[in-house]
Amino acid sequence: MFQRITLQARRSASGIAALELALILPILAVMVFWIIDFGRLVYARMIITNVSREGGSLVSRGISSGDTILTLLQASGRPLDLNASGRIYATRIAAGTSLGNPNPTIDNTRRWSRGSLGVSSSIGSGISLLGLPQSLYDHLRFRGAPQNTSDISEVWVVEVYFLYRPMTPLPDMIENLIVTPGYDGRVLGSRALF
Repeated sequence: MFQRITLQARRSASGIAALELALILPILAVMVFWIIDFGRLVYARMIITNVSREGGSLVSRGISSGDTILTLLQASGRPLDLNASGRIYATRIAAGTSLGNPNPTIDNTRRWSRGSLGVSSSIGSGISLLGLPQSLYDHLRFRGAPQNTSDISEVWVVEVYFLYRPMTPLPDMIENLIVTPGYDGRVLGSRALF
């Protein structure tokens, strides 16, 4: 009889363990998916931040060919495909030149972009202060006497955007449950000013 109770207790314990595993396994799978996607998201964010900084460094060194700069930036963005799932903007903003024209302007001859992602630049003539911080915009404004110049002559803005698509189905499931269907990823962006 003692042996029979021990055998039943073992069977009961193994059944409980199987039930606990069945309840915990989906939670563990969700955690693993989340860790994988979060790691990929951080990695993509680091790459686009480095690309925008490198772009700012290149344009500030006087490379005057937009095609060369954009090609170098796309190459430095690998393993991300910044041509198919991204967009790069390089924009020169010139300082004001006289009291009649004191405000900074976008130099459209030195404004380049490449990539198929439909994201607009945050730098634009219709945007207040051209999309620049107030302090930087003020440094680009022409000042009258005694300086008769602006504090700085130009600013380059390099913007990099990338459409991050999760590898696992978890963000899609959460997005469909919480927000709206049609989730196609998240646009990550970085901008460097030089």
